[in-house]
Parts: sequence; C-alpha cells; structure tokens
Amino acid sequence: MKNMTLKTLRTAAVSIVVAGLLLASAGCEEQRLRTANRTLGERLDRAMADNQQLQVEKDQLAKQVAQSNAKLAQRDKKIAGLEASNAKLTTGLKKLQSMYDELAAKPRTIVINPLPAELNKALRKFAADNPALASYDEKRGMVKFKSDLTFPPGSDIVNAQASATLAKLAKILNSAQAKKFAVYVAGHTDDIPIGRPATRRRHPTNWYLSAHRAVGVQRVLEKAGIAPARIAVMGFGEYHPVAANKPGKKGNQANRRVEIWIVPAGAFLTTDQPVAQTK
Repeated sequence: MKNMTLKTLRTAAVSIVVAGLLLASAGCEEQRLRTANRTLGERLDRAMADNQQLQVEKDQLAKQVAQSNAKLAQRDKKIAGLEASNAKLTTGLKKLQSMYDELAAKPRTIVINPLPAELNKALRKFAADNPALASYDEKRGMVKFKSDLTFPPGSDIVNAQASATLAKLAKILNSAQAKKFAVYVAGHTDDIPIGRPATRRRHPTNWYLSAHRAVGVQRVLEKAGIAPARIAVMGFGEYHPVAANKPGKKGNQANRRVEIWIVPAGAFLTTDQPVAQTK
C-alpha cells in the first residue's frame, strides 16, 4: 500500500513537472509569438511610412515630369514659330536675291530723282527753243549739248552762239528751285584719234579733249553767274558712247557731246559741308 502511494505520488509529480514544462513551453511560445508580432507590426509601420514617402516622391516626380513636358511643348511651339519665321525670311531673301540679280543684269545708268515741276518745265522749254543745239532728258535731269555746234573742230573754246545759249541755261539754273542743285558738266568724244599736231599739243588724247571741253562749258556757266562751288567737271573721252561708232575709228557725231547734269547738292562728295550757293 505504501509502495503504491509512492508510485502514485511519483507519477503525479512527473505529471506536474510535465504540465509545468508544457505551460512554460506554451508561455515561451506565446512570448515569442508576441515578440514576432510586434516586430512584424513595426516592420509594417516602417513599410507604410516608406510607401507614403515613395508616394510623395512619386507625386513630386510626376509634377516635375508634367512641368518638363509643358516646357518641352512650349519650346516646340517656339521652335515651330522660329522655323515659320525662318521660312518667310528665306522666301524674302530669295525674292530679294532674284531682284538683285535682275537689276545686276541690266545696264547701269545714273538715274537722278525727278527735278521739281517748275524747273522741269523751264528745261523742257529751253530744249524746245534750241532744238538744233540742245536736248533735255527729263528722266535723268540732264541737258545735252552737241559738241559739233558748241565748239570749233578740235577746240575747247565755246563758240558765240553756244555761249549765248548756255547763258540762257545759266539763268534757269540760277532760279530759286534750281539753286538747290549742283551742276555737273561731262565731256564726251567719239573714237576718232586726235590727228592735227597743233590740236595734239593742247589735247594729247580724246580724254583730254573731253575734259577740256567740259571746263570750257564750266567757264561760260560761271561767267553767266553760276557759283563755282555748284559746278563739277568730268571728262569721259570716247569710252561712254551713246551710239555705235563707225568701223575703223571713224566716229559718230552723236557721241561728240557735253552733258550738263542737274543733281542734288553734295552728290558724290565726301565733305559734310553744304554746297555754296549764290545769293
């Protein structure tokens, strides 16, 4: 009986120990699970915080992309506008180049702005009153004298009839409207070489003769009252004919001439000083 009680007590003790061990084991597992759960919760919180931060960064990046796309669209629009302007400029440049090429292909002549109406009228009348000696080119503002009727052959001395006619022209050129203009005298010859020794001594070439004849006309105009500062003289010799010379240097009467150009004061001058005028 006593042995049976000890055995029973031993069994009970073992059961208590096992139960204790089981309880202890269960408590440790619960603690481990709680710790693991807490760790997982903390990780979840960090993950959610990281996700929120990533979402903020994503929104910022999306905003930056939208701004960049807007800038790109604005740049593309500006580029399109510049390309359109460039196309217009290119078209305009081609048109100007075409106009320039067309003008460059044409013979170059001096074209002066039309003279005042009253002065034009007076010069037209002057030419109509002296048709054998002079003509008037209204487009160029130029009076032309025929050298054969203005000078003796091979001479630069203006004859009496031409001097009287030039004096009438000087009166017109001293009118109120004409005084605003300068007077350029240009001498021209044909291509016949200077032959007489006496003439060659005074005028070695046609170039000399053309310049000397321009000076001869200048002297008459100055004597008739035109201020010297308004007058310029030029000699072109045989190199600017208005008609074909005959073969074999036989000349052409049309090319023997003196031209009187009425041009704006100061034209072709490098000085800034005003051209002196008679009072």
